Amino acid sequence: MRKSRDVIGLPVISTTGKVLGTAADLLFDDNRQLRGVLLDGGGIFRPRQYVPKDNIRAIGRDAVMVDGEAAPVDDKVDTWISLENGDRRLLGKKVLLSGGIDAGTVSDVYFLEEVGTLIGYELSSGWIDDLREGRKSLMSEEPLVWGEDVLVAPEQGVRLRDH
Repeated sequence: MRKSRDVIGLPVISTTGKVLGTAADLLFDDNRQLRGVLLDGGGIFRPRQYVPKDNIRAIGRDAVMVDGEAAPVDDKVDTWISLENGDRRLLGKKVLLSGGIDAGTVSDVYFLEEVGTLIGYELSSGWIDDLREGRKSLMSEEPLVWGEDVLVAPEQGVRLRDH
């Protein structure tokens, strides 16, 4: 199990030895499956790029190793969810338990790098509470509803614990 922030900022290197860029974000589909790694950069003369999951050979401690080259971001990529970038980002979204209880806001996500499945969320209740009590983790057997404004946890199969 890895946190997305452990991957963001790592160099993305092709198995040919070429540095493709730095991991700027992770991209997930609506089924909580990793779809790729968004690279930093882009701009007026260079489009944003990402590495599709099928090209990711390893997510290591010091680098993300990939086969082949990066691909330009297209319309399909814009429909995916990311931690920090785009209109469908998770960072800072409030998480509500189905009973209407505020569990906190998303500060990170946990995923299984071997299979690419998002399995949980690190939640913050604000920096004062984070310092006093630490952050919480929410693990769910079923996907959360990724709404436009908030995430809603299902009634069953949710574990919320303090760090």
